[in-house]
Amino acid sequence: MLFCIAVWTNGQRMKALDLFRRFLLRFRYPITMPEELAEALGIDLPNFLTFDQLVERLSCPNCRPTRLARFMQRHKAEECFQHAHCHERFKQSSLFSFYFTEGCLEFVLQFDDQSLLRRMYIQHPRFQQERGIEIRLTPVNQSAETPSP
Repeated sequence: MLFCIAVWTNGQRMKALDLFRRFLLRFRYPITMPEELAEALGIDLPNFLTFDQLVERLSCPNCRPTRLARFMQRHKAEECFQHAHCHERFKQSSLFSFYFTEGCLEFVLQFDDQSLLRRMYIQHPRFQQERGIEIRLTPVNQSAETPSP
């Protein structure tokens, strides 16, 4: 018999553990992971959150996206959601959907006549509000980070 001894560096070991951790997380989040929302919005969302904690974080009044800003151009705002599972574009709004086992989280971006972002809402069947919960946007000149074209 031939025995093979694998010698892993710390970096290889960490990468293997990260891959295993991500594999286990896929049982909780088989379609969309919180990090995908975090990337789109420019906020910190750890992957180990439960769906209820995720929704609570997103609906918190202190949740302010850094990649999206009020009065930002439509194409730049929509570019932030390029990895959403569903994209729908209307005259003055865009809808981006992320699928979870507990239901679909939809982000509605509303634009004015000059195609500038005015408001953003998050929708889920659990929410009582007809439009969903508004996520506050910082004006474009105060935003910490805007996506590059």
